[in-house]
Amino acid sequence: MTESTSAAPTASGPGTGLRARYSGWVEPAPTGLPRWRVVCALPVVLSFAFVLLVSLGITGSSTGAWWRFFGTGTDPDLLLGAPREIRSDEWLVQSSWVISQVQQGFPLFNHTFPGGMDASVQNDLPVWDWSALFRPHTLGFLVLPLDQGMAVRWWLPGLSLIAAAYLLLVTLMPRRPISAAVLAGCFFLSPLIQWWFLPTTIWPPTWAFLSMTAVIWAVRDPRPWVRILPAAGAGYLAVTMVMSIYVPFIVPAALVFGIVAVGVFVQACGRDRLGLRRAAVRLVPLVVAGVAAVAVIGLWVLTRRETITALLSTVYPGQRLEATGTVDGHGLVALFAGPFDESLTSGGTVILGPNASESATPLLAGLFLLVPLIYFVVLDWRRDRYLHWPMLAVIAGTALFLAFMLVPGWDFLAHLIFIDRSPATRARMGLAILDLLCVALLVRRLDRPGTRLPWAVSIVTAVLAAGSLVLVWLTLRSTSDPGLVNAEHWKVLAVLFVFATFAFTRQWVGVAAAALAVVALATGGVVNPVYRGVFDLTDTAVGQQIQDVNAPAPGSWVGIGDFAPTGLLVQSGVQAYNGVQTYPPALMWQQIDPTGQYEYQWNRLANVGWTPGVGAPVVQNPARDQIMVTFDSCSDFARDHVDYVLTTTPLDQACLRELHDITEGPTEFWIYGVDK
Repeated sequence: MTESTSAAPTASGPGTGLRARYSGWVEPAPTGLPRWRVVCALPVVLSFAFVLLVSLGITGSSTGAWWRFFGTGTDPDLLLGAPREIRSDEWLVQSSWVISQVQQGFPLFNHTFPGGMDASVQNDLPVWDWSALFRPHTLGFLVLPLDQGMAVRWWLPGLSLIAAAYLLLVTLMPRRPISAAVLAGCFFLSPLIQWWFLPTTIWPPTWAFLSMTAVIWAVRDPRPWVRILPAAGAGYLAVTMVMSIYVPFIVPAALVFGIVAVGVFVQACGRDRLGLRRAAVRLVPLVVAGVAAVAVIGLWVLTRRETITALLSTVYPGQRLEATGTVDGHGLVALFAGPFDESLTSGGTVILGPNASESATPLLAGLFLLVPLIYFVVLDWRRDRYLHWPMLAVIAGTALFLAFMLVPGWDFLAHLIFIDRSPATRARMGLAILDLLCVALLVRRLDRPGTRLPWAVSIVTAVLAAGSLVLVWLTLRSTSDPGLVNAEHWKVLAVLFVFATFAFTRQWVGVAAAALAVVALATGGVVNPVYRGVFDLTDTAVGQQIQDVNAPAPGSWVGIGDFAPTGLLVQSGVQAYNGVQTYPPALMWQQIDPTGQYEYQWNRLANVGWTPGVGAPVVQNPARDQIMVTFDSCSDFARDHVDYVLTTTPLDQACLRELHDITEGPTEFWIYGVDK
């Protein structure tokens, strides 16, 4: 990446002195990289914000969704927005298991399910184990109150994502730290990030941004410590990312990094005149960090091989593979529907996806900036016989992800590069990362002295962006999709989106970033609530009653009903047959299904729930991630293994005796004992 940015502009007038001081402050180092004061500016601000938010226990968690089960009136801890029940992986699954770990004292094996479940694999739970050192977002639970620990878990990955995106952007646009900060915020606020907001989904793009920054710094700065520092951070985050085991987002992030790293390296060998040997030597710290990360990950896998084998052996997700070319016409429309994603918070849509999370897409302004990037690649080759390898890498990477989504028939190759481990809706993460790179590379190229794009290129770019939104509008209108009505401000947001793509091509970077920020705030910034603390079910009246019943005579529980009994039992830390299993605990299913008749039904990552029935347990799958089991209190299973039943409906079974009837908020709960 040899282009130097334009010299600081000269001007006269009242603001000349201020502009001159700012230009001097953002003046890059002789290497072309930003100076440390620019590099550290936003991370310092984010650090203060992190301390403040953690101190107040403020998060974007949707645990307030429990209020409708246990409260009346307005939730006093809901400061802004609304909890999103569709984000059940966050508020129902992971947050409940976190509280379960708190109740049990952070064991390596959580003992809610009979036989236990490894808490250090998936769900990112706090544990007293060496692997917790590589899950920094869980460390807060070990030393802070629950509310503050949850705030650390929420904000550390999120603010790290903004910081990492900023580092990459300001590396490519060293004179534009404000625009870099705004664009990093836009990425953070994009609907794709906000609807999928979890540490497991945030760390992959964070790692990709930091790792690409490390490669660029390595080939640009000869000082060893400058190359070592970002390399060490990238190696550490690689371990953090892999320990999350969320492959659908890890693969796109890794592919983007690999493609862009090759482009940067080839550029350094040739145009930057480092040569192959010197460029390779510059990357030694990053390679060492990678080897160290692989060693740590290998040790982690080796010490948890039984758990990981069980996880990979499940029917779902198992080793789930996606065929190439699975995106149909509606899926293509959904890809361009970012400015319409306001609808996902106010009633939803039908054709853009089965639910809000699956419908969410990044704001792909950079996708249309491929037009000017291709123009510059062709221009540089014709004029100087110069290939801009990073631009080519971004173009090739975008083509790869689009081909995976749209072009069938190359499954074998897709399997070789692992892209088929990511469903098409998750592969959007790769496009989101590349999208930000498109913006940065175009701005960097335009910042070269004397560089201007022909108006025709700018107009074509804007027309294509507008055409994509017209396609979305026509599709929603022709199908009478509610998304068009629910996206109340789509016209304004569409205009701002198209204007942003046009403004980037005219080098109006600050204005373009501001326009895109408005779109991001309207579509993604309103997704998650502003919530104080954690809705802890152990503090409810029924939660306290469970503890009072279980304390003098500990036993095993079954919960019957909707989400509430499952959440209560998991969070209470008692032994129970309810909850989301990442893999099937052998002892539990041996007790429920001793013959293995229903192994296909229970050998999966799924929520385990119960419903009244007759006779031995019958296991069914209402959905691929749901396990529903029948419960008869007079069955051999119940009499041998179950002591208590928690339900939201009264049960008339001969072998049950009512212990307590508790009404809390709008919900009535019954606790029964099982007669032996």
